[in-house]
Amino acid sequence: MRADRVLALLLLLQARGRVTASELADRLEVSRRTVYRDVDALSTAGVPVRADRGPNGGIELMAGWRTDLTGLTATEVEALFTSAAGPQFESAMGKLAAALPGEGGRRAGRIRERLLVDSAGWGRRSQSSPHLRMVQDAVFGDRRLHIEYRRAEAQVVSRDVDPLGLIIKAGVWYLMADVDGERRLFRLSRIEAAHALDEPTRRPRRFDLAKAWREQSSRWDSGRTGYEVVLKVANADDLALVLRVSGDRVIGRPRDGIVRLTFPAKEPAAAFVSSFGSMVEVTEPHEVRLELARRGAELVRLYGREGNRVKNNKAGRPGRPAS
Repeated sequence: MRADRVLALLLLLQARGRVTASELADRLEVSRRTVYRDVDALSTAGVPVRADRGPNGGIELMAGWRTDLTGLTATEVEALFTSAAGPQFESAMGKLAAALPGEGGRRAGRIRERLLVDSAGWGRRSQSSPHLRMVQDAVFGDRRLHIEYRRAEAQVVSRDVDPLGLIIKAGVWYLMADVDGERRLFRLSRIEAAHALDEPTRRPRRFDLAKAWREQSSRWDSGRTGYEVVLKVANADDLALVLRVSGDRVIGRPRDGIVRLTFPAKEPAAAFVSSFGSMVEVTEPHEVRLELARRGAELVRLYGREGNRVKNNKAGRPGRPAS
């Protein structure tokens, strides 16, 4: 739900009263389905908007509700901010923050310090996380957070973090947090579990989320999109598993069982791909194939004797007597 479109929808309903979905779709240059989806999102956010479908239907705000921007409560503002995204998000947040007096304006400023939308795309698929609400609550409630996080090489690690802010870029959520004094970025799609700790966040004074994001993402950019690995997956069930586990490493849409993934470097790429075993084949780059062959040879050397011992034990067993 784009914040600039939501503002336009509210102002249209304020000025026109009852408006048909078709007229709103024309004015906002979206489909009727999108209009109804935005109305549902507004209703979930606490805005009392009603939609009656059918030939004589229409969309309107409930009678007596103040429809000007200053009528939005702090809870409604937070709900709108945390559910919206789009290229005009920052501009719309500024308009709302400027229009809200007193506590509403302070809440808007607080949200701006903890939520950032970077509209410059990285060309990734949208990624959701079942733990988004828990992480949001920790960020806005200034509570420390315990997470179980799946790293690039598929290893799951436990971390107690100090949440500083949320960033959404190209449909992917990231958590910026301090871990033992070190600034880190976590992709929410890789968080396997999360729960808030009964400890306040140790938040640096005058922390600037936008500046910190620029610094972190500039270092991330230099390595995260430069190493591409191409996989071939023959089985449809295996393909579904590969896509689910790979998450936001996937580039574009798979075609004919060909999946493209991106990694910071060769080593994490080989470590991650090796977890799929024989269900995938790396077709390029060749150096990853060589690295996988090296890892496979080491495993054969380590476990080969065990395999031979099992074979010999089976061969040495007496056969069943003939009946």
